[in-house]
Amino acid sequence: MPFQPRWYFFIALVSITFIGPLSIHLFIPAMPTVKEDFGVSTGMAQLTLSLAMFSMAFFTVAYGGLSDRFGRKRVLLSGLVLFTCGAASCMAAANLPMLLAGRILQGAGAGCGVVLARAIARDVYGQDRVAQVIAYLTAAYVLGPMVAPAIGGQLTAVFSWRALFVFASAVGLVVILAVIFGVPETRARSAAPPHGVFAGYRSLLRRPRFVGFMLQPGLMSAAFYTQATAASFLAAEHLGADASEIGLWFFAFPVGFMAGSFISGWIGANRSIEFMTILGGVIGVANGALLAGWLYFGGVSMAALYIPGMFVSLAQGLSMPYAQAGAMAVDTQLAGSASGAVVFSQFFWPAALQQLTGMLSDGTWVPMATVHFAAVTGALLAAWMAVRAKG
Repeated sequence: MPFQPRWYFFIALVSITFIGPLSIHLFIPAMPTVKEDFGVSTGMAQLTLSLAMFSMAFFTVAYGGLSDRFGRKRVLLSGLVLFTCGAASCMAAANLPMLLAGRILQGAGAGCGVVLARAIARDVYGQDRVAQVIAYLTAAYVLGPMVAPAIGGQLTAVFSWRALFVFASAVGLVVILAVIFGVPETRARSAAPPHGVFAGYRSLLRRPRFVGFMLQPGLMSAAFYTQATAASFLAAEHLGADASEIGLWFFAFPVGFMAGSFISGWIGANRSIEFMTILGGVIGVANGALLAGWLYFGGVSMAALYIPGMFVSLAQGLSMPYAQAGAMAVDTQLAGSASGAVVFSQFFWPAALQQLTGMLSDGTWVPMATVHFAAVTGALLAAWMAVRAKG
């Protein structure tokens, strides 16, 4: 008898996707404090985020392929255990190298969340409903980045940045229990690919349509994180904002993302995957121009740093579920691998470009705005490539 998803199954999927943003968004307001505590440069402080994201990116590739061969649930639980152990290691870190090591381990575990939640959704709901389900799932999961920065800012201000990892460890344990009791194995035995874990990726990367759908959400996410992380340093250094204030202003990003996700779920059933992916790219480019123009003509302010973030997040929410669905539709036998490759892109490009922004940092907003605009332009070009490609 086919598995009939109930309300607690959806709640479990939401809790799985919460792990990724918990690793990243909870920590963003604390980055200036970590920089001050360890007496390091902006670029070194940003390694606490970018190394976690690189780790998440590379492990998503393994999670997707392994889940296609060995099943979703056991691979998912392995990742959640890594995440929880990594958070506990960060809590006890005595110096920056130990913190970086813990962040790498935490990121390695967190990589399981989004990729396997989407693959499980594809298994249970089927290709016809998966884009809409991912849109609503994403709208629900965005509650993580909506509340995480505010929680992270308050915990850092009241206690210290170490309190963030106490909280993350506790959440990791709760999510492990939710998966054990709420999520069945969903991969059909006949769906296992016949070759090695990475063979599916080689097949997918030969197809321009897949590559376009993979790059679009990755570069949109890079624009988002480039703005979000650089804004926290600029707010602290130019405006004297503390972690709690940065966490509250960060609400602009997830509000836009949630709005885009709900609009995507509402109108997307009447629009093609191609249309929604292009639309996100167009809005992203418009936001890049808004960000640069506001800072150039109005100077650095909290509003200029964060309000444009609503629109790049809106563009993400509109297009990301459809780019993901388009990528998984290229070869339905490789849905787990396709999901892993897209999530890899969503972590690799943000890690690379936000770290590049940190390395180029000169105390002004120019590196942030330049890298941001390059990322949204690349996302629009990737969407166009996916639309134009035959397969």
